[in-house]
Amino acid sequence: MPEPHKKENIFSKFKPMGKIKDFLSERSYYDRDGSISGLQHRFFNWGSVMVAIFVVLIVTRLFTLQVQEGFINLKLAEGNRLKNIPVSAPRGIVLDDQGKLLASNDSTYELIIRLNMKKDLNSIEPQVFNTAGISKEDIEKEFDKGQNLFGYFILRENINRDDALLLKSRLPAYGPFEVMPTFIRKYATNNLSHVLGYLGKVSEDEGKDKPSLLVNGITGKSGLEKTYDEYLQGIPGFRRAEVDAQNRVVRLLSTQEPQAGNTLQSSIDLDLQNFASAKLEEKAKDLNTKGAIIVMDPRSGAVKAMVSFPYFDNTKMSTGITQEEYSKIADDPAHPLINRAISGVYPSGSSIKPFIATSALEFGIVDENLSFDTPPFIEIGQWKFPDWKDHGSTDIKRAIAESNNVFFYSLGGGFGPIKKGLGPDGMKKGLERFGFNSKTGIDLTGESEGFIPTPDWKKKKTGESWFIGNTYNMAIGQGDLLVTPIQIANATCAIANGGRVYKPNFVKKVVDYTGKTVKEFTDADNLVQKDIFGSHNLDIVRQGMRMTVTQGSAYSVFGNNFPLAVAAKTGTAQFGNEGKTHAWFSSFAPYDDPQLEVTVLIEGGGEGYQTAAPIAKDIYQWWADNRMK
Repeated sequence: MPEPHKKENIFSKFKPMGKIKDFLSERSYYDRDGSISGLQHRFFNWGSVMVAIFVVLIVTRLFTLQVQEGFINLKLAEGNRLKNIPVSAPRGIVLDDQGKLLASNDSTYELIIRLNMKKDLNSIEPQVFNTAGISKEDIEKEFDKGQNLFGYFILRENINRDDALLLKSRLPAYGPFEVMPTFIRKYATNNLSHVLGYLGKVSEDEGKDKPSLLVNGITGKSGLEKTYDEYLQGIPGFRRAEVDAQNRVVRLLSTQEPQAGNTLQSSIDLDLQNFASAKLEEKAKDLNTKGAIIVMDPRSGAVKAMVSFPYFDNTKMSTGITQEEYSKIADDPAHPLINRAISGVYPSGSSIKPFIATSALEFGIVDENLSFDTPPFIEIGQWKFPDWKDHGSTDIKRAIAESNNVFFYSLGGGFGPIKKGLGPDGMKKGLERFGFNSKTGIDLTGESEGFIPTPDWKKKKTGESWFIGNTYNMAIGQGDLLVTPIQIANATCAIANGGRVYKPNFVKKVVDYTGKTVKEFTDADNLVQKDIFGSHNLDIVRQGMRMTVTQGSAYSVFGNNFPLAVAAKTGTAQFGNEGKTHAWFSSFAPYDDPQLEVTVLIEGGGEGYQTAAPIAKDIYQWWADNRMK
């Protein structure tokens, strides 16, 4: 602890004034006996006197500057400072492929308090807290959190313009409270909530390496908002201001305007999205269930529409939601926060058959000419593996069109003229070429991998060996095989486009606020692999899928006069122990020049051709009426 300050005699012999005194006494004009001495004994040194006077003046001035005026200057330095006050930047917008707004910003205001220390609150008049609409105690709690990163605390958010102007007029000018302009996120529709995602407060960890995040205060928490957050974040500006000792703004000196974030130009067709969403919502509410729809361009993997029902209000999630409101959404038994299109895993049912057929052709298990009489069931020991009808003599194309279970049992595990099927390893190898058992790489958060069972996995999990029944079930999309709707859709695109696998994608390019392209995503950027199967084998499967519509399981839905040549596969997947089934429909059109892929899943929806196929038909009709050239 420093010693207390002691007063000192400025005329001490250790100080300059003391030395002057000694100098004069040593050169006294009087002799020791009191008489005046002659010049021969002592003389007066005028040069020394002048030096002494100069020293006195210098010391006096230094004393004035350092002691008297020093206290004043110190007070000024501590009381008035120049400070850069950060200003958050508006977030970049998201457009659909027609230029329509999907995600934008609304102007709003927030009330902040700019103080350095909690004790400074004591100097504020009580009526000011009443005007601000917040208690002193609540503000003290904000100080106790210790998160005053930029010299201010946000006290109220989402204040509309009229209330903000009224509040600003009633608060003292240049006081600690300030009404600041800011932005909130606004979305065109809730049915894109799983695609666009939502925003949330920046955590301390998120802002460690990116101070601009802390200034803007928000970051993407899911969907495209999260995937492309680095592009959407704007560059903060600042206000150069003079602030007093309590960190209150005294006057504004200059302003550096913030720079808005980049614009995402997406592949989403908002009109198509709204149409598909309305169809799914209508069916799901009618059946009291849930579901998903994916519409893609098989030529590039671009997603034109994606619906997961039920959805949630992402505008509400992004602009402020209470813990009670969030818990209500999170605890909803319908799980609206889950994007069923990419995160939901389901037994595929017969939707898997085109991919099993392609693998069997590629690996030489069967060819297009092989045809045999398929019975209504296969019986092995005490076990029966049934078909849904007696199909009679069938080849691989007709087996796809009529969804012939016995034929696919044979492709998987062997039967009749097909002595040896693919087996679990062959099916796994073929399905993985299409992208099953792994993420597709879609530019969204939360994608699931699905699951392909193996004999080793079963042995470790259950202690049992793999039986022929496991192989048969896997070949028709039952048992432990699990897929996601996006995997079915993306694999169907690969059949449609001749063997190219793309990463499903939403963003075409990123454009800055001047209109300059920052980043463009080409088809080559999203291409994962090409020529995954022989073109002839893929063509055989395409023919079988076309027959599904012209004479097979989807004929009753599309008939002969539908304006588009659609190729498809219906699917009915059993789940649970109550005999319920998921309804699947995967398809592409036009058959000779595929431009659109549509996959529909209705959870517990029954037969695929009855529930899912009609929705796909309506989507194709809309496309033919509104987008076909």
